[in-house]
Amino acid sequence: MRAVGLIAVLVMVGALVYGFMAGDFGSEGSSILDLAWGRVTLIDLYTALGLIGAGIVWREGSLARALPWLVGMVFLGSLAAALYVVKEASSIRRDPQPGTL
Repeated sequence: MRAVGLIAVLVMVGALVYGFMAGDFGSEGSSILDLAWGRVTLIDLYTALGLIGAGIVWREGSLARALPWLVGMVFLGSLAAALYVVKEASSIRRDPQPGTL
């Protein structure tokens, strides 16, 4: 799980660096909402943010402990989620007991 998370982190860092170097978010970002697939992608992104964020709050046991990760996901998207997976990978059981997550 940790290796998959590290690969995801590297892919997202590469994508973000490419986006900032090759594009202009100020002018291109505003056109995202003008496109049907741009709106669909944002709905998908924020749905995942809500689901993964709820899982982080549940795992951390408090909103205060989860808040830095939630803020990170708002600004960094899947990069922050992948970093959280990498951080937590060593404590995730590979074979959970029946009826548990």
